[in-house]
Amino acid sequence: QKLQDRPRTGDLSYEMNAGDLRENLRSIRNGKFFSDFMMVAVHAHQNSYEFQRYSFDNAVPDFLVEFAHAAIDNGADVFLGQGVHTLRGIEIYKGKPIFYGLSNFAFYMNSPVGGEQANPPGDLTRAERNQANVDRLLLSHPDNMEALLAVSRFERGRLVEIRVHPADVGKGYRPISRIGIPITPTPEVARDILEKVQRLSKPFGTNITIENGVGVIRVAPSQTSTAGGQ
Repeated sequence: QKLQDRPRTGDLSYEMNAGDLRENLRSIRNGKFFSDFMMVAVHAHQNSYEFQRYSFDNAVPDFLVEFAHAAIDNGADVFLGQGVHTLRGIEIYKGKPIFYGLSNFAFYMNSPVGGEQANPPGDLTRAERNQANVDRLLLSHPDNMEALLAVSRFERGRLVEIRVHPADVGKGYRPISRIGIPITPTPEVARDILEKVQRLSKPFGTNITIENGVGVIRVAPSQTSTAGGQ
């Protein structure tokens, strides 16, 4: 075992419930039996490191890799990860795409928690008070305001290309009327998001090129081998 592969203080590891895993995989096989194309999505936001704040982790927890691979082994054509409020890497496994974390497309968490006071002080309107008190959940960090729209192209059942479109869900200040609305990012923000996805996907052997503000993954025929992923 390599030194860098050994558990370190603060690392988190998860073991899936064997019964839950068995029944989830049974459902995937059953779904594939009744369909030509099977997509599996999971809502999961477990962190990989103890020191990370909740839902602020770009690393993929070990169980999610295990589950994604098992889902594809049991018939899934695409695996989609959501729940964590940050981006995670992309893997091509046995010729099938795995998106470990697409982040939030429509995100309205930077609004205040709880109801209005019965007799709020001052002469501000409700909207003005909300604008002054946004983000009590502390989730309006710039990392939580990035998202991906992925388009996977198949030819005769084989994955040949993925195009990754970055989305800006609220990086920087926005008036309350526009909070949480996804928009096309500026060229600078688009490159920042895509370069992050490049870095996060590299450990999975995934090569992403950036072309005109879009991330492009081209899948060679050899990468569809059942022997493994990229």
